[in-house]
Amino acid sequence: MRRIVTLIIALLFNIFLFAQVTNTGTPESWKLQKNTKIFQKHYLPKIDLEKLKKEDLVNDKLNLPWRFGYKHKVNFGFNDGVWTTLENGDRIWQINIISKGALSMNVIFDKFWMPNGGKVYLYNEDKSDLLGAYTNFQNQKSESLGTWLVQGSNLWIEYFEPANVKNQGKLHIGSVTHGYRNASTYKKDKSLGDSGDCNHDVDCPIGADWEMHRDNNKKAVALLISGGSSFCSGALINNTANDQKGYFLTANHCYSDPANWSFKFGWISPNPVCGSTGNSTNNTNNMTISGATLKARNANSDFALVEITPTVPAAWNRTWAGWDKSDTNPTFEVGIHHPSGDIMKICRDNTGAIKSVNGNPAAQTWEITTAGGGWEIGVTEGGSSGSPLFNQDGKIIGQLYGGGAACSGVVDNGQLDYYGRFGVSWDAIAGNTNQLKPWLDPNQTNQDTLDSYPPTHAFGLDAAISVNIPDIACGENQINPILIIRNNGSITLSNATINWNVDNGNNTIINWTGTLAQNEVDFIALPTMSVSNNLTINATVDRPNNATDENSANNIGSDSISIVGFQTTQVHLDLLTDDFCEETSWEFKDASGTVLYSGGPYTINQQDNTQFYENFNVIENACYTFTIKDNATNPDGICCGFGNGHYKLTDDSGNIIFSGGNFAASETTEIATSTIINRPFTKENVLVYPNPTEGNISVNLGLISGDFSYAIANTLGQKVQSGNLLNALNTLNVSNLDDGIYFLRIDNSNSKKYITKKIIVSK
Repeated sequence: MRRIVTLIIALLFNIFLFAQVTNTGTPESWKLQKNTKIFQKHYLPKIDLEKLKKEDLVNDKLNLPWRFGYKHKVNFGFNDGVWTTLENGDRIWQINIISKGALSMNVIFDKFWMPNGGKVYLYNEDKSDLLGAYTNFQNQKSESLGTWLVQGSNLWIEYFEPANVKNQGKLHIGSVTHGYRNASTYKKDKSLGDSGDCNHDVDCPIGADWEMHRDNNKKAVALLISGGSSFCSGALINNTANDQKGYFLTANHCYSDPANWSFKFGWISPNPVCGSTGNSTNNTNNMTISGATLKARNANSDFALVEITPTVPAAWNRTWAGWDKSDTNPTFEVGIHHPSGDIMKICRDNTGAIKSVNGNPAAQTWEITTAGGGWEIGVTEGGSSGSPLFNQDGKIIGQLYGGGAACSGVVDNGQLDYYGRFGVSWDAIAGNTNQLKPWLDPNQTNQDTLDSYPPTHAFGLDAAISVNIPDIACGENQINPILIIRNNGSITLSNATINWNVDNGNNTIINWTGTLAQNEVDFIALPTMSVSNNLTINATVDRPNNATDENSANNIGSDSISIVGFQTTQVHLDLLTDDFCEETSWEFKDASGTVLYSGGPYTINQQDNTQFYENFNVIENACYTFTIKDNATNPDGICCGFGNGHYKLTDDSGNIIFSGGNFAASETTEIATSTIINRPFTKENVLVYPNPTEGNISVNLGLISGDFSYAIANTLGQKVQSGNLLNALNTLNVSNLDDGIYFLRIDNSNSKKYITKKIIVSK
């Protein structure tokens, strides 16, 4: 990725059916009996609609961002509008902007800062569509803000400034979007949006086993505008503090500056249409909110987590969805989303998603398989990107990355979709800005699942237990584990029985006592332990208040750590620069912070997309850090939109210590020559990419030890290729195979285990 990531798969929608949105209030100018001011009409340049349509025809087929509008760059400030001073000294500023032929208009304020009492409204010429008031509650550190949509081609923007804060407000318009395509221009038989006929409105029947989850989770989902001209979907998501912090989960490929995002909640048809050519009816509400800050994002599982800047109003009755980070395959799964920017829809897959690598760049995903016939109810489309995937228990396990699923009449086409896996997003990539863990588990409970908030059902007596083994410092082998007991019940918890053990050995009993109100936690420190290899701590809780626990599903917790010996005389760097090598630099330091080796910035243009190899001498029982930096104005690592740069650190045997390339300003790896985490031989730890492939497939075994062989079979079970995997990173040439689906089996002779991955050859 480079600079600002290309936005969102998005959106056809019927703008004329959007209701008045955003908070409450009436512009002060509407209260004046007569306004004699003469206003200059600011006309935007004419757009080349035919050119845009031709571009869209190509881009839509390539699954590129689906535009609903053309964004004009403008430079409008207070000097471009008209001031009106009221008798009491208050002032009104107004500007009129016209974009002929626009179906809708929305703006990005590149300067927005409201003093107390300051208000901004947007409305159309006949005052039939109103946004406002935007107040100091939307103020952000960036001093910028994006708005929702106003129907029509004639836009008025009005700023009210009380006399006691004269000249304290900041307001400047940096862009205005001309909305140019919606249902009326493409598909006249749809009253809302342009989503396909096989879609099911969110209140359509989804199965009795998920009705309660549907009614709860639909209150978490929202449609968002990103970049001023595209749509994605996403959802409010809960954290272990249950504090209704405005965390919102969507897709990394939806990313633009979230300060300019705008969200619309609760857009649901009151008369659901379920997989037919009928027309959904509109739901008018004013639940829109603007502005957010980035917390974390990563292409490895295509997620982005932001925090909405204003407080989500309690009167909106929203839900913060629960989640499951266990990475356990779901029995079935459900998606809730806004396809093509349409009113909220729902889809269900009954066969259970599988783990796979999909997309470009490749990401760890849940795959809605073609083998299972795709979606059984509904489908996803452009604009659904970033929408949550819920498991059978109603908990988020991923967000939509992409796929080929679409409507074929009133049924889906049976093609696959894929969602970035929540369990991978949790902590697979180090660094707070690369993972969900520090934001969604601020209490460090290490629990695998979390219920939504407010809870759908609260038991009276419900004690929960989890185990947390904190990260250890470089070179250390001692841990300080913690047990966390939580009261999930409505009755104050005063005592419980806790059992814990190490590696399923003898149990130690703790007769816990205390006073915990609902959702409160208590931390129990266990003895310091030394780790020489693998260690697992298990815990159970029972007999809350000397009675039967009404919910046994959360009575068991565990956490593990694995440490193995690691010796090498050198650390080896393999670096491929991207299209902007002059922005890349790196340092290799010892434990005292002394720079032992360094490189870059590289020579502009001459060393773009160039491979570099470096060797760092190291000694036993020492700690080192490797830091790679992107020194760009808008840093985004060394991949994936502007060249496919990457790097890896290996030991003398070729084992990968760490590999990466997708980071923001910098990424640091700690290396201990005495210990390093070793990964088990599991399907999710073996990376196979690219998939589909045109000729070569990389099999990345990373830090998995053992002797490996492989075999590739076709769908008839016939072996078509085999061999040994001798390195941590292996390349298989499959260009001789015909296009189609194959199965790659990898055997570990040490553990006597094997895994199987589906691969697709498409030349």
